[in-house]
Amino acid sequence: MKQFLKQIAVVIGLFLVLAYLLSAGSLWSLRKSSFYKPSFLVNAVEEDTFDYIVLGASTGLTTLDTKAIDEQAGSKGINLSMDDTGLSSHYLMLEHFLAEGKTTKYCIIAPGVNAYDATVKGLNDNDYRFLMFVNRPYISRYFSEVEEKDMQSNVLSSSKWFPFIGVSYFNAEIFYPSILSLIQPKKRNRFDEAGNYTYPVKRKQLKFIKKKQSNLTFSNPTLVKLNKLCKTNNIELIYYIAPLRAENMVLDLTENRVIDHSAIIDKDEYFYDNIHVNSNGREITSRIFAEQLSEILK
Repeated sequence: MKQFLKQIAVVIGLFLVLAYLLSAGSLWSLRKSSFYKPSFLVNAVEEDTFDYIVLGASTGLTTLDTKAIDEQAGSKGINLSMDDTGLSSHYLMLEHFLAEGKTTKYCIIAPGVNAYDATVKGLNDNDYRFLMFVNRPYISRYFSEVEEKDMQSNVLSSSKWFPFIGVSYFNAEIFYPSILSLIQPKKRNRFDEAGNYTYPVKRKQLKFIKKKQSNLTFSNPTLVKLNKLCKTNNIELIYYIAPLRAENMVLDLTENRVIDHSAIIDKDEYFYDNIHVNSNGREITSRIFAEQLSEILK
C-alpha cells in the first residue's frame, strides 16, 4: 500500500512539474511575442516618446487610425486599445506604458461611450491578455484587488504562483497563441504595426433604428484615477467619444478636454454597427481627429 501511495505521489509530482513548465513556457512565449497588446508594447514598440496614445475598447481600436492621423498631423502616436475592455483595463494599460519608461504628451481615452458613466467592479473580458506579465506588481495587484471577485479574477490572481491555473483556464486564448508565437513571434492579434484595426464595409444595410437622446456625466470613478495618474506624469487626459449611429449625446461639463465625434457621421454606409464605424467611416474620423490634434499640438 505504501509503495502504491509513493507511486501515486511521484506521478502527481511529475504531472505538476510538467504542468508548471508548460504553463511557464507558454507565458514566456507570449511575453516575448507581439501577439497581444501588452507584449506588443514591450517587444515591438521601439519609440519611447509620443505626442499621444489612444487607450480604449473596440471603439478606440477601430475609429482612430494613428498612421493616417500622424501622416496628416505630423505627429507620433500609437493605438493601445483592446476590444472588450473597460476603463479599469485602460488604466492598467497606461500603467504598463509608463512602466516601460515611455512618455506621451496626451492620452486619448476612447472607451465605449457607456463606460464613461458605468461602475464596473469586476474584471473585463480580455484582461487575461496581461497574464504573461502577472509577476509585475501593478498587474498582480490589478487582478487581486478587484472589488467583485469571480472565477476569472481568482484564476488570474492565483496564476502569479501557479501559472498552470491561468494557462489551463484560458487555454484557447493563452496556450494555443503561445505555440503560434514560438513559430511567429512577430505575429499580431488583429492589429497593425501601429496598433490599429478596422471593420470592413458591410454589403447589407443596417436595420432602421430611431435615435435616442442620452446624457453623459463622466461619473465613472476610474476616471478620477486616470486623471491622477496622468497629472502625476505630466500627461493631459482627453476624453474621446466615437461616432454613434443610434444615440445623440448630451454632455455634462467636465474639466477635461473632450473631442466629441458622436454626431460627425450621419450616414449608415459609414457604420459597421450602431457603435463602430467601418473602414470608410474610420477615414472620416481619423481625418477630422488629425485636424483637431494639429490645433492641440500647436
